[in-house]
Amino acid sequence: MNETKPYWTLHFLILLSSLVPSMVLLIQLDAFVILFYRTLIAVALFAVLIYSRHDKLPAIISQKVRLQIFLSGLLVILYWGLSFIAAKISNASVCLIGMATTSLWIVFLDPLLSKRKSKVFQIVIGLNAIIGIYIIFSSDFAYNWGLAVGIIGAFFGALLTIYSAKLSKSYHHYVVSYYQMAGACVGTLFFLPIYDYFFIPSYQSLNLFGGSLTDWLLIIAMAAVVSVFAYSTLIRIMQKIPPFTVALVSNLSPVYGTIIALLFFKEKEVMNTGFYVGTILLLFSVFAYPIYNYYRAKQVQKKKDFIKNHRIDISPIQNALPHTQENRHHTPSNLRNKESQSDTEDINNLYKKPITDIEDY
Repeated sequence: MNETKPYWTLHFLILLSSLVPSMVLLIQLDAFVILFYRTLIAVALFAVLIYSRHDKLPAIISQKVRLQIFLSGLLVILYWGLSFIAAKISNASVCLIGMATTSLWIVFLDPLLSKRKSKVFQIVIGLNAIIGIYIIFSSDFAYNWGLAVGIIGAFFGALLTIYSAKLSKSYHHYVVSYYQMAGACVGTLFFLPIYDYFFIPSYQSLNLFGGSLTDWLLIIAMAAVVSVFAYSTLIRIMQKIPPFTVALVSNLSPVYGTIIALLFFKEKEVMNTGFYVGTILLLFSVFAYPIYNYYRAKQVQKKKDFIKNHRIDISPIQNALPHTQENRHHTPSNLRNKESQSDTEDINNLYKKPITDIEDY
């Protein structure tokens, strides 16, 4: 039972994350006001966590790196902000489908940023996703703008994921999250007047301090449960669960979220046939790449294990090849050792070629 607990925990965390669009729709405040308070509360909670664990965390990072992480909070603004807007101008299902394209963006952006060639299979699943998106937009679909905004937000989410993954290798995830949330909070605060001037109708005003008790409880829950608890727990259980499983289960977020949204909003979440056909193609692309990558990695590992377990015993070859027993007596010992060592290295080198790229095989 204990062995399956991390897997059930993972599904529970993805379920929590899929609640966000529905929570945004239930909150009566504007999208960027929600974002400001969510990041503000998250900063406070991460500060408490860091302070309570200061003796267990690594040394303080440099001022330069701290500033870089702080500025990456702009990606948090664009990712979360556009996702919240997508939910507000459409519905939870459409928002989740747009956010699900984050993993597809990573497939294309990671090779580009790492200066590696895109693989054929990446191009194929990308084209399949484009076809799915085209079917959705070409059908009589009422929420084209909502899906478009969600997909654009997913682009920035992919950049954020790639950058955060690199940071997490060198710095504690609490520290990275704290500075990113701080950057997002400060950035949102400065953006709010611009948002009020350009995006709020003249007959309305940006409501910063309004909202019902339910609104504030939902914002606190979003920050504490999703931004802090879910993220921290996910990092912890990834030590026990393969990355493939995490990636695959994460792609179930639109499924979980759509079911929850149907329970809360019912007929507003019901779409036309074109939406569901395009969504199936889109989700196929989302699921296909991690599955493909997983089995390709297994093939490479099998080849490595085969090479490791089937190295040739070269001692008979050494004895048979360059000298007979009679001639070996007339060969200086240092020369015999040198020739034998050279033969050994030549043969072994044939079986030491590393496999560094999955796509080579």
